[in-house]
Formats: sequence, structure tokens, C-alpha cells
Amino acid sequence: MISIAFSSLRSSVVIAPVARNVLAYNAPSRCLSMACANSVHKLNNILEEYRAKNYSQEFPKRFQKDIVKAAITANGSSSKRQFNVPANNISADGIEHVLQNIGMGDRMSRSEIEEIIREVGDNVDGGESSCVISENQMLDLISRTWEDHHHGLNQPEH
Repeated sequence: MISIAFSSLRSSVVIAPVARNVLAYNAPSRCLSMACANSVHKLNNILEEYRAKNYSQEFPKRFQKDIVKAAITANGSSSKRQFNVPANNISADGIEHVLQNIGMGDRMSRSEIEEIIREVGDNVDGGESSCVISENQMLDLISRTWEDHHHGLNQPEH
């Protein structure tokens, strides 16, 4: 009986620091639905394809910042806007506008874009279609480090 208690105690001492690190690392991020994670992956693939063809001489970070800037700018000029997008935030309209401008608007549906915004973003005025994401959230979404981290979180355990 004592050996069982000691073995259990020894296991918890070894596991506890690892668990604490995992929890601390995952705490600020949200777990996304599999459908949303797939949509983010699809968006990243579309943007990476465009970057490889048109921004191959630029650093990926420069490309990502240009995409975010274009999405923010598109919020101010969108005729479909139904709510006031706060400064430096991005709505589904902004992402859709960017995809249209780079000739890839047909590769991702509006519902996929809205799903990303709804799950990752914040609701501005109470309506379901009034969600936005911040500039930093968008940068995070289109960076490979975000995708690598969240892809592992949404995998079923074996």
C-alpha cells in the first residue's frame, strides 16, 4: 500500500511540472472547432500560394503585415458593411476583400471566413455577423507558428 502511494506521488512529481508548462502555454489560446481549424489552414494555404508567386523576394512577415493592412483598409471601404468596425480590427468583409483582390476569392466561402471570425474574434455590437478580430489576432492566424500550434491541439488523441 505504501509502495502504491509512493509510486503515485513520484508520478505526480514528475508529471506536474510538464502539465504546468502545457497549461501555461495553452492558456491564452482558444481551442477551435475542427471546421474552424480547417478553414484557418485553408486560408493559410491560399495566402502562402499567393505569397510564393508574388512575394517570393519578401520576408513572409512583410507579406503577412501587408495582408493585415489591406484587410484593415478594406473594412473602411466595404459597401457590404452592416456595422461599424473598430479601428485596427478586421471583419469577414476585410478578409473576403483581400481574397478577391489577390484573385483567390473563389477558393474560400464567405461562411468559412465568418466561421473563423466568429470563433477567434470578439462580438462588436451583439449581432452574430458583427464579429471582428484584432490586427494581432489576424497576424497570429496567418502565421505558420499559430497553425502548427493549433493543428496539434485539434487532433484526436490516439
